[in-house]
Amino acid sequence: MTNPINAMTPPIEVIEASATSEFPNGIRFKVKATSTSNIESIAVRFKIGLINTGIYEYLSYAPSDTVEAELFYPTNTLAGYIPPETIIRYTFEIQDSNQNVYSTEPQDLIYEDARFEWERISQDPVSVAFHGPIKSRAESLLQVIIDTLKTMGPILGANTDEPIRVTLYNNQKEMLDALPTGSAAVGRELITEGMAFNEEGSLVILGGGAMANGTASHEVTHILNHRAGHSIFRRIPSWLHEGLAEYGNVEPGYSYSYALEFAVAADRLLPHLFMQTLPGDPEDIIIFYGQSRSIVEYMIFLKGNEGMRKLLKLHQDGTNMDDALVSIYGMDRLGLTNSWRKALGTTQYEPPNIAESKPTAVSYPTVEAFTLTPKAGGMTVSDSINDNKSIDSQPPAGSCNSRSDNGSDVGLLSMFLFIAALSSQTFRRKL
Repeated sequence: MTNPINAMTPPIEVIEASATSEFPNGIRFKVKATSTSNIESIAVRFKIGLINTGIYEYLSYAPSDTVEAELFYPTNTLAGYIPPETIIRYTFEIQDSNQNVYSTEPQDLIYEDARFEWERISQDPVSVAFHGPIKSRAESLLQVIIDTLKTMGPILGANTDEPIRVTLYNNQKEMLDALPTGSAAVGRELITEGMAFNEEGSLVILGGGAMANGTASHEVTHILNHRAGHSIFRRIPSWLHEGLAEYGNVEPGYSYSYALEFAVAADRLLPHLFMQTLPGDPEDIIIFYGQSRSIVEYMIFLKGNEGMRKLLKLHQDGTNMDDALVSIYGMDRLGLTNSWRKALGTTQYEPPNIAESKPTAVSYPTVEAFTLTPKAGGMTVSDSINDNKSIDSQPPAGSCNSRSDNGSDVGLLSMFLFIAALSSQTFRRKL
């Protein structure tokens, strides 16, 4: 995209300035400028989507009174990745040897995937980009996202007026090259249905998937969660982030409900409120999601939407999770866990004692360590439920909805066989 810009007054004149998307590799900035004296520096200042902090970079050129400068800003690394359709707002600053400084007016670049010709449809703050004969699918996803914003915005107390940019890919091959480094490697074995980029306010969705509407609803709720509860002190814990995202899913699948029923019947419930990361075992991941959605339903059953809004606001303000839960629900994570388990009609959770003092003749107590041996790449359980000062962590945004390459949910066969005759426990919403 090229934008001719005329300087209002001499001595510096910007003849031409542009920013061009070369997604997924990067952004190319160009400036042609002239001055009555040698131009000493040309820099670009730009902001990425809704991220508050900006980036400042110098362009390369041969010094003269008339110059053509260029900068290629790479985005094909994990640290520098920018999702497609993100709005890049940029301005150039030029300084000459007489200390004259000129700044261009801000311009916007849609950082679109340069491999395709895109069409866009929009409603209110949501824009959906698509290519090929899938306009009806794009319209369906747009409506699903709008419906999710209307439903979940009041529950979370999230800002629903800020832009949300969606890129709709037709198949897995198209989508893999658009994902951050590392995600593509996972995608060779698992089909990633969608990914949310919370800070940028962007979504990438596999439009050809049967789960596209549910995925879009789930992922946009992640963005709302971030807006309502993200804190500079700690991230929203995974159980709450994923539980709310599934609670907001307008087309939820049955897998998570089946997994929860299986875990209750087999006494395999996870201590998910105390887990620092998602589990590594495929069956446990699905159980984790089922438990997370169920406990969010239970929390809203107890204190309604207002309770959830207050909890997220306390978290955003820096209150640790146990203190926030006690303030709203009158119980910490252990109390909430066992209250929820009681409602499900299952066993109570007894946390491990990592240090057990015994009376001895020596001055220091004998410490008996308790350890849990995880499976390879498996879950990590927090060492102590009383360590309320630790930072709640969450896995990188995205890859929330994955399935095996044959389209079936990973690792669910044994669950389906086990719980064929069971029915799920649900909680009535309290508004």
